[in-house]
Amino acid sequence: MKKTLLFTSFVALSALVSQKTLGQNLQTIPIQSGFNADVVANGIGSASTSTNSDVDGVSYAFVSRDFQVTSASTPLTYGLPTNGLINSAVSSPSGLNYQLASYSGNNALRLQNTDDSGTLIFANPLAAVNLYMLATGGSGVCTVNVTVNFADATNQTFTNISIADWYGGTNFAIRGIGRVNLTNDGLESGNGTNPRLYQIPLAIDSANQSKQIQSITVTKSGSGGIPNIFAFSADAYTSCPGPTNITYTSTNDGGIFNWTAPSSAPSSGYQYYYNSSPTPPTAATVPMGNIAAGVTTLALTGLNLGATYYLWVRSNCGGEPGFWQMKMFTTGQMITTYTGGDITTEYASSPTTTSANSCPSTLAINVPAGYQIGSTDVSYTMTTASDGWMSEQRSLLVCTTNNTSEAAVTSGSGGSAGTYSYNRTGLNIANGLTGNVNFELRAWRTYGGSGCNASYNKVDNNTWKITVTLVQVPLSTAEVTKQQEIRVYPTPFTDMIHLDKAAEVETIVLSDLAGKTVKTIAQPQHDIYLGDLTAGVYFLNMTMKDGSVKVTKAIKK
Repeated sequence: MKKTLLFTSFVALSALVSQKTLGQNLQTIPIQSGFNADVVANGIGSASTSTNSDVDGVSYAFVSRDFQVTSASTPLTYGLPTNGLINSAVSSPSGLNYQLASYSGNNALRLQNTDDSGTLIFANPLAAVNLYMLATGGSGVCTVNVTVNFADATNQTFTNISIADWYGGTNFAIRGIGRVNLTNDGLESGNGTNPRLYQIPLAIDSANQSKQIQSITVTKSGSGGIPNIFAFSADAYTSCPGPTNITYTSTNDGGIFNWTAPSSAPSSGYQYYYNSSPTPPTAATVPMGNIAAGVTTLALTGLNLGATYYLWVRSNCGGEPGFWQMKMFTTGQMITTYTGGDITTEYASSPTTTSANSCPSTLAINVPAGYQIGSTDVSYTMTTASDGWMSEQRSLLVCTTNNTSEAAVTSGSGGSAGTYSYNRTGLNIANGLTGNVNFELRAWRTYGGSGCNASYNKVDNNTWKITVTLVQVPLSTAEVTKQQEIRVYPTPFTDMIHLDKAAEVETIVLSDLAGKTVKTIAQPQHDIYLGDLTAGVYFLNMTMKDGSVKVTKAIKK
């Protein structure tokens, strides 16, 4: 007979419904001021030097993925994203993001004592149908009152909003981000599932939806844990609804993007903008290009292999543009999905990274010649059956080509039946591998019978995906020497550059600092006129006639 566990269930209290908007316009909200604590350790050095407070009152703080105690420390495979951009794991609304404040300054509103209060002022006031608060509770569940302050001096208050403890709660936007002890730099991975930041919906009254929101005041309303508020996002109010469900297929030098048009399609099509920085464009930003009405696809080329970029698309409703909608993407990615049926689990009371598994499943990726794996992402879902629980799920990804596994076995969470989603990024288990690379997913359960079966827990068919990001194989010494023989001069230049041994060059692709292709030159000559370019820094990606590639930089005055 299975023992009964006590667990806390989350009940959603708000129905996020609007009759005023024509579609979702999901926006991150930059915070101008109001954060009072730095609770994220980042960079190289002791955690106490890059923070000024903890999350929970007992010396634990979050970590960024770039945190290292010393430069020789092993890089982390967990932590908050280095760029601070969180893609919410909550399924509704789909595509919601949060932008955290800089890890090098105060990045949280921390309210330790009852009646402690703080106000977060928006850098760009906006009207909203729904707000979404990103928060967590340190050392226990806590409650807050949230007051939304409008430009007309009115407000709307939400009372006794519950925030779950940073370990084990539901409705999380991100989890498995680890933590560090500020007193001794002791790191904890959280077994791939903890700690967590939670998404808390706040539905704006219909009478307030057209009002500009200037700030939000949060007050700790009772005893319990310590509220930590990190960010707000919104479903913005507008009469020019934006595109949704932006997807992309990666290519080596860009990507092909598709999106869903709003129910009221924009009369003048769409506009787009992209950059290598997550800083969003403003309403006044000049778009990089236009897309005709009725077209919902875009192809980008000329970008750097294996690099991360950010694409924004907005509707163009004649004289009124909509809000920018963002999609983060990485060039040079290959994705493969397991389609061989549900994957069974094997019973094991406490599997480790070296435990054998009698029923693993495998996936293979064939890396093209000239490229190697730079990082690996994995995702899948596991579902219970019979009287299995999600907390009894265990799993591990192994690269069998080099016999390297993840640093820790990942555990599920929740003393109940259901489906649990797993998503781990930036794994280094296959880095540097070329050719045919094989992966193995080992899945276990800690309760239920013996051997391998799907009677208590299983990995769901069509959900196990491996995504690898490619980088170019480093050139040999001979290739580097040959490339060094090709010289571009002068730099800085005014109107003309000169190319040594131009006969060896097949094509030159010029791109700016944002990665945008500005000119392509086939069969270049010794003297190349570039007087039509604006002043700035440009990269010359030269494809040689022997198939090698040389990249150099030139500056136009």
